[in-house]
Amino acid sequence: MSTEFDELESLLIDWESGSLDEQGVARIREILKPNAEARSHFVQMQMITAAMQLETDAGLAPPLSEMSGSRSRQTLAELTPNCQSLATSATSEQTRRVFSTSFWLVSALSLLVCVLAGWIVYSQFPDHSDGLVKVAGTGDLSARDASREATSHGIALVTHLVDVEWGVDQPALEVGDALPPGRFAIQAGHAQVEFFCGATVIVEGPAELELESATLARVHSGRLRAHVPPAARGFALEVDDMTVVDLGTEFGLSVSTDGANVQVFDGEVELHRPSNEKRRLSAGQSVIRSADGSYRDSQVTPETFVDIAGLESRAEMQRSARYERWKAWSDATRRDPRLIAYYAFDQAGDWERRLACSNEPTNKELDGAIVGAREVEGRWDAKRALEFKRPADRVRVQIPGEYSSLTLACWVKIDSLDRWYNSLLLTDGYDKGEPHWQILDTGQIYFSVRPVERTQQGPRDFKALSPSFWQPSMNGKWLHLAVTCDMDARTITHYTNGNVLSRHIVPDEQMPSATRIGAASIGNWATPTMPDAEFAIRNLNGSIDEMAIFAAALTADEIKEIYDHGKP
Repeated sequence: MSTEFDELESLLIDWESGSLDEQGVARIREILKPNAEARSHFVQMQMITAAMQLETDAGLAPPLSEMSGSRSRQTLAELTPNCQSLATSATSEQTRRVFSTSFWLVSALSLLVCVLAGWIVYSQFPDHSDGLVKVAGTGDLSARDASREATSHGIALVTHLVDVEWGVDQPALEVGDALPPGRFAIQAGHAQVEFFCGATVIVEGPAELELESATLARVHSGRLRAHVPPAARGFALEVDDMTVVDLGTEFGLSVSTDGANVQVFDGEVELHRPSNEKRRLSAGQSVIRSADGSYRDSQVTPETFVDIAGLESRAEMQRSARYERWKAWSDATRRDPRLIAYYAFDQAGDWERRLACSNEPTNKELDGAIVGAREVEGRWDAKRALEFKRPADRVRVQIPGEYSSLTLACWVKIDSLDRWYNSLLLTDGYDKGEPHWQILDTGQIYFSVRPVERTQQGPRDFKALSPSFWQPSMNGKWLHLAVTCDMDARTITHYTNGNVLSRHIVPDEQMPSATRIGAASIGNWATPTMPDAEFAIRNLNGSIDEMAIFAAALTADEIKEIYDHGKP
């Protein structure tokens, strides 16, 4: 049964994506008609999905993208016409108030019985080609359960990293990462940390801190400069038995085995000691607390502490160096004999709305046609990217030839995974040997190659679905995604930011002998259209900066090299 369940799940994904043909529909019927367990499994998934969608629209549940398991989302009313009245009555009045647990249990059982009966009587599979859900909803905000709202975690944010070497047992972080309470350590370099209260702290390594809350950190070692505007007054740093409390100021703190030095550059701070004694320091004053607990005045030396402007200048120098490093790598890559098509996104746009192919020697036949997508700033000021926001945004390409293996790689900035399918590169017809590369709203990367022509009977395509890599904190950050398809080894491998995300072994009958691209779209899919020019929304909600297609399965080291040379 597990084999049939896997096949059923695969077919339902095709149905949902609009690529299921009549043979696929017939195969679903073949699985469901004689097998009560399969029908029960299918019905349960449909019932749960519809119920969760109703709860979501009523503000009582997280979005469907947070659900696990089956991705089938057809509403029950659409599945069985005779159940329409039941579905309507279950969503018209009740969605105007908070749903009780007992209501959902009763409704779920009723819907389950109705769907099962409708399936047996009609033995029909609904048309789901539009990829759209039509479920009754409500605008009653009072019905929302705050405990089920989407959440993130952290008390501070990393906003600059300059030449940072990470400390022992300290996971490497990137700009934009949220910091939870706990240890933060760097061996060298400078890190700018902005606490949620509004205080900005520049940490110079080697340094070790313990982040306690959005307004408090304990400093074990290192040199720090804190900028605390009026809105963040009360921010404090603890050193042993001394607490430095700001009163709206800018100050420096240096901690070593010899003691701690507090220097006030602007405004005032208070030093709190265990005896409840407080001492106020004003701009131009400095105090050293020795290891034995004694205090003495000292000179203020602001030049020994990097300030916000100084760190920004260093960060700009680092960005420029990284851009030049990428450019040197890019210039060399353009001549790689394995390269099929390379779009560096480093040429300014023109009235022709053209995305130039960067291969050398030049081949203008590989240039892409920009449709709707808007030119925006790329990973660096000196280069551009294309933003895909509107449902029709895309880049049309025509890439000829057949290849024994394939690597797709791109830099992408995702603003939201609010579509079921978020396209990266999809061929038009999805025929034999043609790949599809996209991101699901669950945060999984989805890659597949059709093994036979659409008009032929044969094995289904293998869907290489990665684990979910997505976190809300990644919104608006540049990420490097890559996938390799080694047809000889029958292996598909997903990568994120230079690291292996998942590896999949493809059964021999599901792997074609060659792959091809032909007419395709970057950032969208041309095929999911319905009558009257209606189409499912499949465009990426975000930006792409650089896309490379190789006629080989690059090694893990080569993927890591692309990431290291392109990291902004």
